Amino acid sequence: MGTQRIVDRLLGLAAIITIGALWVVAVPSTASASQEAGVIQSDEYGDYLAARFAITNRDTTSAADFYIQAVASDPFNVPLIHQAFSLAVASGRHDDAARLARRLATLDQKSTGLMELVLLVDDLRAEKLADARTRITEMPQTGIVALMAPLVSAWLHVAEGNTEAALADINSLEGKQGFEVFRRTHRAYILDYAGQVDEAEKAYGDAIALQKGRDLRLVIAFSQFLHRHGNRDGAEQVLTGYLQNYPSNVLIEAARKELDAADTLPLMVDTVAQGTAEAFFSTGQALANERSSTSAVVYLRMALALDPDFSVAALLLGDVLERDGRLEAALEAYEMVVDHPILGWDARFESATLTAQMDRADEAIELLKKMAIERPANTNLLSSLADILRAENRFEESTVYYDKVVDALKTPSERHWTLFYARGIALERQGRWDAAEADFLKALVLKPDQPLVLNYLGYSWIEQGVNLDRALEMIERAVEQRPEDGYIVDSLGWALYRTGKFEEATAWLEKAVVLRPEDPTINDHLGDAYWAVGRQLEATFQWRHALAMDPEDKDRDRIKNKIRYGLESEQRTEN
Repeated sequence: MGTQRIVDRLLGLAAIITIGALWVVAVPSTASASQEAGVIQSDEYGDYLAARFAITNRDTTSAADFYIQAVASDPFNVPLIHQAFSLAVASGRHDDAARLARRLATLDQKSTGLMELVLLVDDLRAEKLADARTRITEMPQTGIVALMAPLVSAWLHVAEGNTEAALADINSLEGKQGFEVFRRTHRAYILDYAGQVDEAEKAYGDAIALQKGRDLRLVIAFSQFLHRHGNRDGAEQVLTGYLQNYPSNVLIEAARKELDAADTLPLMVDTVAQGTAEAFFSTGQALANERSSTSAVVYLRMALALDPDFSVAALLLGDVLERDGRLEAALEAYEMVVDHPILGWDARFESATLTAQMDRADEAIELLKKMAIERPANTNLLSSLADILRAENRFEESTVYYDKVVDALKTPSERHWTLFYARGIALERQGRWDAAEADFLKALVLKPDQPLVLNYLGYSWIEQGVNLDRALEMIERAVEQRPEDGYIVDSLGWALYRTGKFEEATAWLEKAVVLRPEDPTINDHLGDAYWAVGRQLEATFQWRHALAMDPEDKDRDRIKNKIRYGLESEQRTEN
């Protein structure tokens, strides 16, 4: 899907809110681990080292396992317990996190905002409502607590049957910068839960108006409310209005089917646990929009601890973890959703594409091929499958799927330039140059001056010795746009070399090597340029450097010949 994330399409994620000051929620780095863990006893030292290695590889789940094992061997090591606690939170191991938080409270007598948050959720899960109220009341009412405390308190009042007190808590957020979205949304949910029909309808309308209809869950909740109270036409109109701005949303389509099939529909929030989970989810969603990934993960984990069936929260959690580079954890989050009747297909798709990023391309390809049989017209899936096949040098197979996507297009638009560019690469690598050239030119029609396309087509023409002036001009335009891209700078240097401008070529190729010192082709090109300007010793060094970088098989013997015989060996074969 390129930069258009599936989760954005499903959840209607928009940058709605600025939350302001937050609790600092972070997983300690390996450096802080070594500084803070104190004296590590020999029994748990292996677990400790394994945990540090796991953190280095962004595997918080394994790190949590090892730290918890280390704590079992040294149960009074407070810095070690802090590490285990933080990682248990980050990996979603709520029971372990709560146990460790309580142990820290007895050993350290110092509480952190994160510890209080975990213990609050633990009280709510255990339905210890009095304990939860005491805890939320005693928390410092600053930063995000100033939002969470009234929301949680309100739902505790709902559990006690005191709607008036719940609304008073919610209304205490009025006028506080950044909190109005939360106030209106939870006011609507509470009034709906309490059966106050007229007030709930107005509250839903106010909340949706503030967000300009962008909150998918709120839109569905309002449609279900209208349906329950006999206004089926109004319910349909609410959903149709959302689809006008966000077409082809699977959750909205499913909601429309429910409107037609059901005699009555449930509340979006029909238990107190779900209400408090919504408070954590909406906070996590806002943090995710602001790219505060670490804090977003914590709040989404809390939402799932309160409501393990909160599939939308799990899907968003997977997206946040994936963006943060925590791929194993992201995959686990997506796996929580794969059996969902509506979101399951998209979760499977995300899991498959994520698997490809984890060097398990064959597994990803098989998964996507099976899914392509289920939905043969899904162009997002087909193009992703084609991209993965192309990355694995399976160019003929990839072209088959690119062709299907192109055939499905009625009128290609600017955003489809990537499709023709990708297929052009696959075709070029098969030696089907005429078809590849047509695709590159089509990509430039859709996206004129796109630097990647200008570079690839221009470089290809230079290699073939055709359209040299036009190719050089195209590559120069690409360099103007991306002067720090080593591959594009190399193309300019090579184009100048192939047109006999050896001194200029040398300067550009030297810059390209600085930008991409690890690339064998660029080093090989610089060697050729050095030889052409009479710097033979430097040329030989550069070719040896390129050979040591494991070039493609087709280039290896050619470079060896140049090292042995010089540039004149291009037409010779090695004995």
